[in-house]
Amino acid sequence: MKTNFFIVLIYIGTSAVAARAQNAVEPSERKFYLDFGGAVGVFIPFDQTNDPKTLYGSNAMTYLQLNYQRHLFTKLQFGQTTVNFKSQSVFGTVTSQFNSKANSTNLGLSTGYQQNFGKWQPFILLGAGASFIDIPTTAFDTKANTVSYTTASTTNLYINAGAGVNFKLSKGYIIFLEAQASTIPDLPKSSYTHLSGISVVIGLKAPL
Repeated sequence: MKTNFFIVLIYIGTSAVAARAQNAVEPSERKFYLDFGGAVGVFIPFDQTNDPKTLYGSNAMTYLQLNYQRHLFTKLQFGQTTVNFKSQSVFGTVTSQFNSKANSTNLGLSTGYQQNFGKWQPFILLGAGASFIDIPTTAFDTKANTVSYTTASTTNLYINAGAGVNFKLSKGYIIFLEAQASTIPDLPKSSYTHLSGISVVIGLKAPL
């Protein structure tokens, strides 16, 4: 559901700014200019297991990028990573098992460098931000002999680095492919450390 929201947001935003950009001055001719867009793709955790369901997840992102003199940029990134989550707890004679999803909503700022080769524009970036994580949890009430299921929410630091390439379709549209590695260093060692990994996304953006 949240991934669908990101896709709709990306489509509405890029359509609106692209319509404006078609009649605007070439963005790269300005000293400062903005790009808006987003991307969807797959997420591959660093911590692999034998369970095929945990081998990959999904990722959706939106971007607002400030460019300076065609080469340097700062990117505000908002996105969500979703992975499969499995957990088992034993409370006396009761065994509790989870087979659900874990989500990480990330808000970060990256800086990078891009180089123009005609319509192609490779780039690299490095950044950090906050990761808002929702993890299914269990608690056992010994008096009532009851297992309670809830969601634990934490806020953690995440660090990301990536590389990719832009391709200019027209004055109003740019398609891009990006690979981005991200890690959440202060997570304890458990199954939800699958939220550190590599995202491979394809996206669309438009200059403002």
